[in-house]
Amino acid sequence: MNLDQLVAQVSKDLQWVSFLAQYCASGNIDKPICRDFMWWGIAAVAVVAVFVLWWILGRISRAYRNWAHKRELAKVADEETMRKHVWSGYSPEAKASSEQRAQKTRNPA
Repeated sequence: MNLDQLVAQVSKDLQWVSFLAQYCASGNIDKPICRDFMWWGIAAVAVVAVFVLWWILGRISRAYRNWAHKRELAKVADEETMRKHVWSGYSPEAKASSEQRAQKTRNPA
């Protein structure tokens, strides 16, 4: 089967589905062919809904994992631990890091 025949067949199938949708939507939903079409439509909508819900739940779970990870990292440095390592006040001996590096190069001892 070449590409031209495939495109022609897909086009005919789409025309048939379009005709069937219009026929069933115009009030002939009681017909047996429309019931089958209705069930196929419901199945297609259900599949799309499952994929959308899967995507939404994936996004929510990723956001929750990121939040839980940040929360876990925040527990590492709780308030009591931070108090032990907080610099309070001014120290006259304190030197800027550039001054410390310059002093090390002058006095390599």
